[in-house]
Amino acid sequence: MKMRKSVGCVALACVLLLGCASLVWAANNTGERPRGFYLRYLSPLEVASIDIDAKPEELSAVQQADALFTVLKSDNVYNQYIAVNRMVELYNDPELRARAVEVLQPFLSSEEPKLAESSAFALDILEQKFDSPLLCKMGDNGIYFTLFNNYSDYGSYNQLWRIKDDKLESVESFDWPLAYITDLLPSPDNKLLAISFCSNKGNFLIIRDTIKNVNIDYELMHNARVLYALELAADGVTNRFPQVRCDNEIYSGFGDLRWLDNTTVAFSASLSYADAEAERRGSLDFIEHVDVTYDCAKCQFTFAPIEKAN
Repeated sequence: MKMRKSVGCVALACVLLLGCASLVWAANNTGERPRGFYLRYLSPLEVASIDIDAKPEELSAVQQADALFTVLKSDNVYNQYIAVNRMVELYNDPELRARAVEVLQPFLSSEEPKLAESSAFALDILEQKFDSPLLCKMGDNGIYFTLFNNYSDYGSYNQLWRIKDDKLESVESFDWPLAYITDLLPSPDNKLLAISFCSNKGNFLIIRDTIKNVNIDYELMHNARVLYALELAADGVTNRFPQVRCDNEIYSGFGDLRWLDNTTVAFSASLSYADAEAERRGSLDFIEHVDVTYDCAKCQFTFAPIEKAN
């Protein structure tokens, strides 16, 4: 499933994420109601709470559903967008699912693109069509997906869902800096799932074994930085230091993510290093451009330097 173009060298981005979601309207000079809204970052608290007075954990499942249906009737497009996406969470209750299908129909023709697109995606799931290209049908007979698809320029919400045996479940919610899911890419035999992430300072990659229902390789970009530095050191280049920051950002990026076979994933990376010989180390003293392959069966990396034109 290709959600968006690969982030590539997002590691070099300078703009800091805001601490909460920002909603920016592109109003024109005519005073007309603008179309389209911009979201930078959705926090878990904002997704859980929206416009509900009570704390979500204090409400029963039916009360939470009623609160979401109420929000859909509001004039707050931002909260409507959250509620539309969360309608998918009602999948396991046939009555609530039928109710959600009914109330989502008008949003298909919304002038707000995000509302129309998210409604179509939610209905594809709730009506059990499962035709969307954003769904990954894997070898464990599960259907994997994210919600809030491409809500930001950076990617989608960082929670992975699965429908298996006609039951919806949250597979995993990821923590910072795995702030956005940018792609879900199944292996050719649909047993392994490559999950790519980004923050505003780097890219990250996790491989999930859907048959065993476990992440088998948890952070390939960090491991690639460390192991390539060791390989360079063995060749006499000893000043590449894979600095570990307190916020776990790596200032490294990748693109062209692909599977070479059922167990081998490949990508082109820009790996950042501090200068180990400098008195003051910076996060981006050196950038090494390399083609990386990783064999999940052998837990083995191979690296090939990319020659950059001057």
